[in-house]
Amino acid sequence: MMRFVQTSDWQIGMKGGGLGEAGPIVRETRIESIHNVLKTARDRTADFVLLCGDIFEHNMVSQEDVKRVIAIFNQYPDIPLFLLPGNHDVLGADCIYNRPIFQRVEHLTIFRTSDPVEVGGATLYPCLTHSQFKMQDLTGTIPLVRESDGIHIGIAHGSLVGKFPSSNWEDIDLPIDPCCPDRTGIDYLAMGHWHSYRAFPDQNGTVRMAYSGTHEQTSFDEGYAGQCLFVQIDKRGEAPRIEPVRTGALKWVSKEFEMRDSSSLMEFRDCLESIKGADMVRLFLRGQLPLELKGQLDDMLEFQTTLHKNLRVKSELLDVTAPPHVEVTFDFGDRTLNQTDAHLRQILERETDPTKRSAVLEALTCLRRYAKEAEA
Repeated sequence: MMRFVQTSDWQIGMKGGGLGEAGPIVRETRIESIHNVLKTARDRTADFVLLCGDIFEHNMVSQEDVKRVIAIFNQYPDIPLFLLPGNHDVLGADCIYNRPIFQRVEHLTIFRTSDPVEVGGATLYPCLTHSQFKMQDLTGTIPLVRESDGIHIGIAHGSLVGKFPSSNWEDIDLPIDPCCPDRTGIDYLAMGHWHSYRAFPDQNGTVRMAYSGTHEQTSFDEGYAGQCLFVQIDKRGEAPRIEPVRTGALKWVSKEFEMRDSSSLMEFRDCLESIKGADMVRLFLRGQLPLELKGQLDDMLEFQTTLHKNLRVKSELLDVTAPPHVEVTFDFGDRTLNQTDAHLRQILERETDPTKRSAVLEALTCLRRYAKEAEA
């Protein structure tokens, strides 16, 4: 019997420029979540851990980030680690794994050739690439093992042909033959490159190929991310038992909500209540909202920023409605503010472009909201 943990695509050192203010949160959490992967291996008495590529974002990652990862590795010296470089941390003269610090981690094996590696009762077959682009099947180096004893496991970093948007070999950077288990007779193919968990059957319907996905989700569009896989193969030829195990510390939630009338704010409050435990939140607001309720909406959203680590609100499709003539509800007590309010209302009466009208309404709402807060 062989039990192991599969993980990939940590991409430590990623900048996360598209994450905005959430970037530092995600970068820090990705490092800390490595503990969750290795604790899974320890708690389940795994024989080893397979790191299936792109453990670092690129080969020029700072030495400080490298040291932090190594420090975590060193807290689990009883767990053998087998690391396959990917297309981000690709093998070459400048490969990050050429740094001396990696050679000092005694329980870490970095695959540098396609030679089989014996571990316990299993044989590992690393499928190497020395380039970010390769036209040939990565698993072509795995020999025929159908008649061999023991458990046989392939490790590759790339895309299964025909299982992703690009179905042609020439359109895939790092192609993997989906017939690999049937062709070679291996018991399992552990894969990296895609950030979501996905498993695939062989020609007999037995699942023998899987992507673990990244250990920590990095965007709202990554489904089934934030996991590692615990894989158990009882004996040669038997179906692997594959269990996704949650390792991600951040909870990502994306919600759409349509405003219809004044009662919508109450419904929106319930919507917000349902996601109060989320860390990273994205809200799409659409529909129509009367101008007099805009302040209440802003207050609700402002409070939400205190409940989540990051909150993004997309309101381009929310139409804040107002009558052509907006009445003055109170005197600001300041001539300049009164003139500003009157000027904004005049612009609003003349403006017909929805986008510009929305901007004027936003300015008018903010002005009155701040005045009320100052008055209070």
